[in-house]
Amino acid sequence: MGEEPTAEDDGKRVIDGSGDEVGVVVDVDDGTAYVEPNQEIGGELKSRLGWGRDAQSRYPLRLDAIDEITDGEIRLREKY
Repeated sequence: MGEEPTAEDDGKRVIDGSGDEVGVVVDVDDGTAYVEPNQEIGGELKSRLGWGRDAQSRYPLRLDAIDEITDGEIRLREKY
């Protein structure tokens, strides 16, 4: 399982395994980071992250998708 986000992770960029920005953390609540996705990310990535195809403004980031949390970003595992 990945690292658990904390309040200090609010505002960090979320980066996929290829180094592309997926979105930005807009809130962290009880160890769950909520991400505002970039408009450019495809439905396939959203589906793998469990975000669905609706037009929500923020989505929860699954802990098992997180590879690493650094000072400036949250990196997703390669499979995402």
